[in-house]
Amino acid sequence: MATLLRDPHCEKPMSSGLPNLESFVASLPRLTLGQFPTPLVKLGRLGDRLDLDLWLKRDECAGLAVGGNKTRKLEFILADAMAKGHDTIVTAGPVTSNHTMMTAMAARRVGLTAHCVVGGERPRPLSGNLLLLDYLGATLHFSPADFRAPTAEGVHRHQALCREVVDETGGYWIPGGGTMPQAEPAYMNAVAEIARQRGGVFDFDRVVLAIGTGSTTTGVLLGLALGGFDCRVDAVATANRAAIEEVFKRPDPTRHFLKSVTHFDLPLGAADVPPYEIVFGFAEEGYSVPSAGGDRAIRTMAREEGYLLDPVYTAKAFDGLMTMVGDGRIPKGSRVLFLHTGGLSMTSVSDQQFAPPPV
Repeated sequence: MATLLRDPHCEKPMSSGLPNLESFVASLPRLTLGQFPTPLVKLGRLGDRLDLDLWLKRDECAGLAVGGNKTRKLEFILADAMAKGHDTIVTAGPVTSNHTMMTAMAARRVGLTAHCVVGGERPRPLSGNLLLLDYLGATLHFSPADFRAPTAEGVHRHQALCREVVDETGGYWIPGGGTMPQAEPAYMNAVAEIARQRGGVFDFDRVVLAIGTGSTTTGVLLGLALGGFDCRVDAVATANRAAIEEVFKRPDPTRHFLKSVTHFDLPLGAADVPPYEIVFGFAEEGYSVPSAGGDRAIRTMAREEGYLLDPVYTAKAFDGLMTMVGDGRIPKGSRVLFLHTGGLSMTSVSDQQFAPPPV
């Protein structure tokens, strides 16, 4: 743990690890795609309702299409691709993927060609993010994988098609969600940005965020560790446990953490991983399927504070936050940061017969 320095403008001492964290991030190749820093706002009314000192990091304001966590990651990922001489990128995601659309848009900003392997059948006509991909000139490749109810066979065929497209194009491979060591400095930098907004300290008891492929969570953990900040992370899964652990077999954040430590030769080890938990139970309907709990979270945030969540990621994560406060997993009175990782607010959720939250 880093030593601490006293900052007369802060309630808590300033970590000497913050300059080290900022120096590491500044040493890496990075493009400019977004607008930073994003706002950090106190949610007074909703915090009072939940008996928390509650804050919102608004990365939906990051710029580049719909904003969110992909903007931060792509600044580092595409810088690495270009430094290695690539003129083509290949990535993948479900039919509804914001990641593929954001990656294609970022690629066009810097003059790269994009190929996107999309899990699901080609709809006719194209709509939503697929239509945006078409507008952006991305080449679409459809695989049989159904991300809402994935099977091992479907995932295997999806992965095989990804390898085939990379081999055919010679493109730079970006895994789904941008989950790769080259992306992790994005949320290491976000931790440093938040600490600067708090006067030089990361003085939150908990961070709550949505977890899909795991890169954003891993970046936060690395940033906390390298910055010497004492904070727990609750990552609310946006797919059910069976899909994540048995079908996709996604590595947990600790494995991603240690892989990035090795990649960047960071002075960290397994003992330095901050406390965290992957919280299941808020996406049992399947990935991208709107839920009653998520709908209540959207309505609660909108009516109490005037901010919008999306039904795929942040609504389910905030449903998890409210539930964890209710059952005592997050103690009352805690200072909690909710990380808004972006996403589209409007989907077919309005057609669902979900009951609104009590007034």
